[in-house]
Amino acid sequence: MSTLRLSSGIGLLTAALLFTLTPVLYAADPTLALDLGNGVKLDLVLIPSGGFMQGSPTSEPERGADEAQRFVHLSKDYYIGRTAVTRAQWERFATETGYRTEAESGPSGGFGWDGKALTQRKDFTWRNPGFAQDATHPVTIITYPDAEAFCKWLSQKVGRKVTLPTEAQWEYASRAGATTAWHNESDDPASADQVAWHKGNAGFTTHPVTSTKPNGWGLYVGGNVAEWCQDWYAPYENGPLSDPIQTNQNLSDKPRRVLRGGSWNRDGKNTRSAARFRSDARSRNADIGFRIVAATVVTPPPAPASDAPLLPRSQPSRSSTPSTSSPGTQPDFTPSDSHTSDSSSRPATWVDTLLGFVCCLGLPLLLLGGLIFFIMKKVSGNARATSTAGTAGTTARAMADALSRPGTMQGTPKLRIVDDGFWMLLDVVPSTTIDYVFRPRGGMEARGSVNYQPGPEGHFVYTGVRPESVRVVSAGGVPMSDVFTSGSSPSSLHSNDRRDDDHRPPTYPSAY
Repeated sequence: MSTLRLSSGIGLLTAALLFTLTPVLYAADPTLALDLGNGVKLDLVLIPSGGFMQGSPTSEPERGADEAQRFVHLSKDYYIGRTAVTRAQWERFATETGYRTEAESGPSGGFGWDGKALTQRKDFTWRNPGFAQDATHPVTIITYPDAEAFCKWLSQKVGRKVTLPTEAQWEYASRAGATTAWHNESDDPASADQVAWHKGNAGFTTHPVTSTKPNGWGLYVGGNVAEWCQDWYAPYENGPLSDPIQTNQNLSDKPRRVLRGGSWNRDGKNTRSAARFRSDARSRNADIGFRIVAATVVTPPPAPASDAPLLPRSQPSRSSTPSTSSPGTQPDFTPSDSHTSDSSSRPATWVDTLLGFVCCLGLPLLLLGGLIFFIMKKVSGNARATSTAGTAGTTARAMADALSRPGTMQGTPKLRIVDDGFWMLLDVVPSTTIDYVFRPRGGMEARGSVNYQPGPEGHFVYTGVRPESVRVVSAGGVPMSDVFTSGSSPSSLHSNDRRDDDHRPPTYPSAY
């Protein structure tokens, strides 16, 4: 019985210690205003963690071929700018730090509006994009490194991590739970006029960042300026994925960063929540800006450097007589003094004895518990290994059965060539290794292999150029029929390249 009481006591003591040492998590405020100094604020909105279908369905009008749907889960809450960064907010940064943008420091300037097109001139910078702006307009002619510099400065200033959004964070926040083309629950292209400034309604200029209708989460998003994201542009990986970010810069025709949202100089279709763009990281155009993301927790400041040894401070001796401090003054003691008592001032009690007894038993019991846990873990691991081996064997047999089904490997694979790769739809189980050969126009054959993960349209293989022919050689090590697909037909998903605007001005920066 005494042993049971002792075990229960130790259990309660352990639970109390765990409860005491566990950090308390407080819910973040739904909005946050970052103080940039000199009366300038930057408003953020809390975005809850959750999942959504990134990309667009094949039925969405004017969708791009690079918008294949995938399920994405974002595991953490985050703050995102209510609007794109404004001229006033950028000017505060530039004034405090003396920062000069790449357009300002370079010899050629940026691409501003000359009344007919975006053209490069030395005098085109964020201060003069070629059209009139005030402090409430989004800052423009900002490169990706420029935007990163702002984020670094703001992180240090407000004591929390500030970055550009990932492509998934941007789209999730833009949709605000909507599954339609635009965040106002509409698939009608005409609805773009209600929520975004674009080529059809902007008048070839930017507008105040809060001059359109906000989405369901209070964000003014879509149109006005295209916004930098952290990701390098590439075809989507198949889902489901958690907190995706594309860090490989070699999956496009040349390294380009993702831009989202469309702009005053692009068609309304480009302001859809799923619409994707790509541009050189050093593009300095008058229709490019950015929005920030901030962590929900404050980053602790670094501990001050000190050469003094980390030893307890000596405490002054205590007097048994009460303090006689005058009214309005505080007794001379440190915070730690208020919780410190002199052990010599009272005799040991049964409580002290019990605590000493528990402490003496604690270490042996912890060691014994650790040994028991290790043994149980080892036994459990062996059991799982046996189970996993059995499952792997079953999966391998299922794969072999699937690959050897009549007609599976001998059937003609469905291949569809597009401008920068090809789609393949095969009658094999997902995760099968597919070996293929393709020949670029006027070039030599190149070989490759992929882990087959089909979506509704099959599996997309990025080649960077339009293949002249494609051949699937084998699937799961089993040779496939030697079928070539030569030539191509226009993509059924998008008749125009997603980078092409209707009635594009005659001159446009090569970054697009």
